[in-house]
Amino acid sequence: MKRIVPGVVILLALVAGCAGHYQKVKDGVVYLYVTKPGAQDIYFASSIDGYELHKAKKIDENTWEVAVPAYAEFRYFYIADGVVYLPPCRLRERDDFGSENCIFIPGV
Repeated sequence: MKRIVPGVVILLALVAGCAGHYQKVKDGVVYLYVTKPGAQDIYFASSIDGYELHKAKKIDENTWEVAVPAYAEFRYFYIADGVVYLPPCRLRERDDFGSENCIFIPGV
């Protein structure tokens, strides 16, 4: 039993660390969810359209949703209350401006 407890704690920590950002793909659309407690406005920017800003839809007090076609790979980030925000995401890369972007790859 003592060996199981540390494993469970580590697993819960890993899951909780990713809880602030997740995605669901359905019918050719990826739904991106970002949790940012206290945020008043969240915008989404992606390489799909040259990083134009799109207002995210608030779905509860802390969670925001964006729907994007899931047919091709793209890079993205968020602007939360006027400040660039990069949530915990599985795939990242450095951009040309010294920052990072999340990456969406269909099927990954």
